[in-house]
Amino acid sequence: MDLIRRYGVYLAVVILVVIGLIFFLFKDNVGSDQDAREKARQERMASNSDPTQNDDSSGSGSDGSSGVPDDGATPEYILEKYLEWAEYPPFSRPMSILNHDLAFPFIIETSPDYSIDPKTNEPTGYVCLFQPKTWAVIGNKDMMYVTLECRDKARNRVKVSIDSHQVFKEWEGQRYGVVSASVNDNGTDGDQTRGDNIFTFSWKPQKGDWGQMSLVAEITYGPENLKTTLTSSFFSSPSIPAEFNGVFSDSLQDGSLIVRAVVNVYRKGKYHLEANLKDEKNGEYIAYAVYDGDLVSGSNEVEFTFFGKILRDKDLDGPYLATSFRGHRVNLPIDPEWFNQGAEGLRKIQAAKTTEPDRELVVPYKDEYKTKYYKVESFSNAAWDSADKQNRIRQIKALQ
Repeated sequence: MDLIRRYGVYLAVVILVVIGLIFFLFKDNVGSDQDAREKARQERMASNSDPTQNDDSSGSGSDGSSGVPDDGATPEYILEKYLEWAEYPPFSRPMSILNHDLAFPFIIETSPDYSIDPKTNEPTGYVCLFQPKTWAVIGNKDMMYVTLECRDKARNRVKVSIDSHQVFKEWEGQRYGVVSASVNDNGTDGDQTRGDNIFTFSWKPQKGDWGQMSLVAEITYGPENLKTTLTSSFFSSPSIPAEFNGVFSDSLQDGSLIVRAVVNVYRKGKYHLEANLKDEKNGEYIAYAVYDGDLVSGSNEVEFTFFGKILRDKDLDGPYLATSFRGHRVNLPIDPEWFNQGAEGLRKIQAAKTTEPDRELVVPYKDEYKTKYYKVESFSNAAWDSADKQNRIRQIKALQ
């Protein structure tokens, strides 16, 4: 009892501190779970593919983030998730800053390479970053720049020597060497600062350098003269099929915002184009829109539909900023009409082969187009509806 009386106050304080730590740790875990769930929901809602189909080709709609548990789901649950997603059409989806690949479509973030000692298989404490400045090089006048730096345990840059390097074209699991890149740390040819131990590789594609590319560098770094091989990947599209020419207009049509963009087409074909919409006042991302269709050679006007209900749900008045106009010409060996030609179409599909990548990139328009002023109430609050949507609802209900 004397011990309790003597140290009781201190014990009480310790117990309160421990309880407080447990509370805050639990609160942080709950917050992290909530953040993860919200990010998964944002990804599901931004996907332009039905997340309840579990189609592996549908991107974020095909895994755990789709909202459909891996261990199965009831038809009622699937219907609930589908109806939530299908409030908006596939060609116009809500987005936010959490949809990083949509908000920053021209940037590819490379994960750092953490150095491992080959003898002990333990981390050395060094980390190297091999980072492309953009995700793709478009046209034969454009340059791809890739920076390389290594840092020690204190995250200070260390000396790097480039032993060898080579650019490869990746095709069907094979690598084919192409024209070499230049590299320097002397503040020229794309390098920012002379002698800062950040090396810059510069590379311009030749006509045949089309598709997924990799830059492989063998380096020596650090005072211990450690050696490693690093790889950086990017896309190359040296032939320009089309480009946005910077001419835009906008209007209210059928309750939605229509942004029209003029595209100069040099190679006719099927095109997949996208554009983002932001709030002009605070830069908040609102939506992105998709155009899929045939374009002819010459000047084409393309319409991007930003669905009215998305604008109503975001509750933001105009003007808006349309930006990040981007896309590609579809270069598949299969004609979609073949799917409607029965056995003959199936024969064509099975025989189809190609030696070319599946896309040619359009020169993007990265600046912002400011729309007219719109009161948010002028847009429709009606959910999207279509024959495909009703068919999907009937399919899910048939499972009940």
